Amino acid sequence: MKTFGKWVMAAWFATLVFGAAPAAAGQTGTVSCATPGCGYQESLTIGGGKKSPSLTGYCRSTKKFVRVKLESWEGYRKKVPASPDCPEAIKPIYDGSQVSGIPCPQCGKKNLSYKRRLFFD
Repeated sequence: MKTFGKWVMAAWFATLVFGAAPAAAGQTGTVSCATPGCGYQESLTIGGGKKSPSLTGYCRSTKKFVRVKLESWEGYRKKVPASPDCPEAIKPIYDGSQVSGIPCPQCGKKNLSYKRRLFFD
């Protein structure tokens, strides 16, 4: 009986993780640079709520994080829309851990980290 319960829990967890919408909620937090003397820090909202679909990304040419309002969640991870705040295709950010691969807008080093403050819907 214990083994059966573990399988039920594993199936429930897999359904929750893999069956969920690609962007069920947004999150907000802070991006900061760990390079000594840099001091870069900025609030960053990733994604959007169910009724406010948005894509967050990084614009390499302007060295800024941007958010693009989407018409719907359909195609959220498949098509990167144009941003009026960036003259080129943005690098999409779907999770806070992805900011570590982006150069700091202030010092240019890849020492960025993201600390989430809250999820929202």
